Amino acid sequence: MEPAIIAETEAFLVVDKPAGLPTVPLKKSDPADCTLLSVLAKEYPEILEINPSRPWEGGVLHRLDTATSGLVTVARTEEALKKLQMCQGAGLFVKSYVAESSAHRIIEEGFPDYPYDDPETAAGAVMIGSLFRPYGEGRRQVRPVTESESEIIKRKAGPQWYMTKIEYIGKSRYCCSISAGFRHQIRCHMAWADHPIDGDRVYLGKEREGLALRCWKISFPDPLTGMPMLYETDKEFK
Repeated sequence: MEPAIIAETEAFLVVDKPAGLPTVPLKKSDPADCTLLSVLAKEYPEILEINPSRPWEGGVLHRLDTATSGLVTVARTEEALKKLQMCQGAGLFVKSYVAESSAHRIIEEGFPDYPYDDPETAAGAVMIGSLFRPYGEGRRQVRPVTESESEIIKRKAGPQWYMTKIEYIGKSRYCCSISAGFRHQIRCHMAWADHPIDGDRVYLGKEREGLALRCWKISFPDPLTGMPMLYETDKEFK
């Protein structure tokens, strides 16, 4: 459950989070819960001293689902956090994931008609876009919302349109890239395209041990110099 440090600068950390470790605690949970934030804070206590409006997130810039492994960026100063958040807002913070889907299962309940090409058979990458709304018991899932849906459904969605770039890379694997992220975005968009991710019980992916989703690459401007930075790790699910 120990994260691996991929990069360490005076402004930020890039770490490889193992699957099964929550990124941050829930807002009202015990701050002593074992999370990526609490584990890192043992060596880098300054990451708990920034972001006063959301102290339970500290310097964590973006979350991964507990079951998802891969790269997470953590700011070490308030200034770095604000600049990196500005990069996110400008679409300059790009995260790329590898996902595996061996099932082609249509999920109809709560999903609108799928209007895009099949990522597996398309010539190149497919850009899938939607709004999102909470769905299901306890709002544990999300569903895409499109302009073609009723006003009642659209009022349940947030205002931002989220895009997922999906490219088939062979052997039931896909590269999924996003510059703005919503909870379960890639998992939901893949399921919408009839390619639920293996191990994803929420969106009816093929049974396997662990979720076959990993953030293996991130790129963003350095918050101190503005220079483009690129970090990669392996693509093996962990």
